[in-house]
Amino acid sequence: MTDKDEFPPLSDKARKLLELALQYDDPTALFADHPEITMQDLQFITDEVQAALQELELLPDGKGPAIGKNLPKHAKHGRSKSVGDAYQLKMTLHGSKPPIWRRLVVPADINLSVLHKVFQIAMGWHGGHLHCFEINGETFQPTDPDIFNGEPAEDESQYCLCDLINVAKARFNYQYDFGDDWQHHILVEEIIPASAHPTTMVCLAGKGRCPPEDCGGIYEYYHLLKVLRDPHHKQYKELLEWIGTIPDPDEFDSAEVSACLAQIG
Repeated sequence: MTDKDEFPPLSDKARKLLELALQYDDPTALFADHPEITMQDLQFITDEVQAALQELELLPDGKGPAIGKNLPKHAKHGRSKSVGDAYQLKMTLHGSKPPIWRRLVVPADINLSVLHKVFQIAMGWHGGHLHCFEINGETFQPTDPDIFNGEPAEDESQYCLCDLINVAKARFNYQYDFGDDWQHHILVEEIIPASAHPTTMVCLAGKGRCPPEDCGGIYEYYHLLKVLRDPHHKQYKELLEWIGTIPDPDEFDSAEVSACLAQIG
């Protein structure tokens, strides 16, 4: 089916995409050979074909072609199998001075719900608060709650990182504890072969201790450190009693983090 007269009336973009898609029996191969094509492009074809067939009265309203219906999960979201086996990420806590950061290697196909656990361990959080990912302008979080700031959110357990990002130097955000508002900026530094790091969940480096949970956010954390450096401060006794011991803001052990990451099932 390559004769243009055989197609229903379509836009030039939809026609070109459809002609290309029809050259492949395996949708996965299409994404591998053409990483620039995404599931959104296939949905665009679906919508145009459905509208054209309905206009020609060849398809009842509300029914459409099943383009993408049976694609594997990674293909549905535009993953190219050629993007590499692992991602090297740099995670930086927003507002931290000097920067509190971690450099991590994770599998390209890591599920977002597992990536959440990796970020918790890498930073030193305890997981007692809500979280979300902001990737390509969309919000991803656990299904409960399924509404974030009044806007619908995607179920993070249904997505792998490579479903959403397949190029180096891409950026996204991870937010933890909507009250204290810990914002983490994530940079995909490299897409690398897994063979470069046989253990594909590892912490390569990092700096800075994780702030304590429920301290009020990054600015309150620095206020806490300032008070604890001054035994004569009027809040010293109160805050020392709250935290228990005076933290070393420079303390961090990447080997310890890697050992904990190795325990993730």
